[in-house]
Amino acid sequence: MVSSLRRYIPRPVWNVLRKSKNIGPDLLDAVDSLTGRRDPLVPPRRMFRLIGHGNFKKTGEEFFGYFTRFGLKPEHNVLDIGCGVGRMAIPLTRFLKGNYEGFDIVPYEVEWCSRSITPRFPNFHFRVADIFNEGYNPRGKIAGKDYRFPYPDGSFEFCYLTSVFTHMLPDELNNYLREIRRVLKPSGRCLATCFLLNEESEALIAKGKSKLNFAYTNGRCKVVNPEVPTDAVGYPEGDMEAMLKEAGLALLSKHYGSWCVRKEILSYQDILVLEKPAS
Repeated sequence: MVSSLRRYIPRPVWNVLRKSKNIGPDLLDAVDSLTGRRDPLVPPRRMFRLIGHGNFKKTGEEFFGYFTRFGLKPEHNVLDIGCGVGRMAIPLTRFLKGNYEGFDIVPYEVEWCSRSITPRFPNFHFRVADIFNEGYNPRGKIAGKDYRFPYPDGSFEFCYLTSVFTHMLPDELNNYLREIRRVLKPSGRCLATCFLLNEESEALIAKGKSKLNFAYTNGRCKVVNPEVPTDAVGYPEGDMEAMLKEAGLALLSKHYGSWCVRKEILSYQDILVLEKPAS
């Protein structure tokens, strides 16, 4: 493929690509730019490595549907916790009239969002949270259990976290739940994905159906990799519900995912819809 595409690429561009460690993704992006197919609101392919499952646009559109289904309105102020390279933010740019705030622990992803999204949509803002994580930000200076969201109390009608609780140990998760309650307005809602361990999912794990075995206990949660616990974290369903209650958040609904090869599912991860009580 590389040799067949060479004839479409000017020599200076080719010389740069030839030295790149990401020649496959970079080459495809260069060809898209030259042929007019490059979407300025889709990040370079080399940035996709941290995203996980699914197609960039398809997954963003999938969750946009969940957000609106579970309470998001155009006039809402929205918080994106773990915004990454804007996969969930980009579909909102054609919908949201209120303000969007997003933060993430990976600096170059936040920089791309600030450079590519904010100039086109000034109500969208992104910032770096220098939180320690073994896999994503090993030089981070702040522990997740101590991080205070950089927003005033009652700032948002809606917030969401996708593939965030799946990498959090209990002390971090408890802090985030308290912070979510703090920054939400009364009756504000939150959509969060997670891995819930219950009778059904544990039975499928025992049968070898699931790729995630959650074989190691770590406090109130279970992990796949004891050497790097935050690789994938699952919570017993009862413990998760207790933590939500302790944080003062009401569980409006839960929707199981296909991660353990269930048949009746909504998405890949399990989804929780939460609400801050009105009083």
